[in-house]
Amino acid sequence: MVRAAVTALKAIRIAVAASPLLSRRQQVVETYLLVTVCNVTGATAASALGCTKQNVSKHQRTVERLRENTAFDQALSEIETAMLGE
Repeated sequence: MVRAAVTALKAIRIAVAASPLLSRRQQVVETYLLVTVCNVTGATAASALGCTKQNVSKHQRTVERLRENTAFDQALSEIETAMLGE
């Protein structure tokens, strides 16, 4: 499962790097997308990212707070839509 998460993370990094708004918060956005869009558990995400489960949770909360900004939310929604094929 960790190998699949690492592979997904590579694609997520490319997508996030292409967005100037999101790339400023790249690590937290990558973590958020890996967990929410790819349905990777916090423990697996932590292993793939080389951090703790607590750090993954902190990144999730940070992005949820940042989504209050309309421009940030729209940029993130575009990546989510592309990843989910909706």
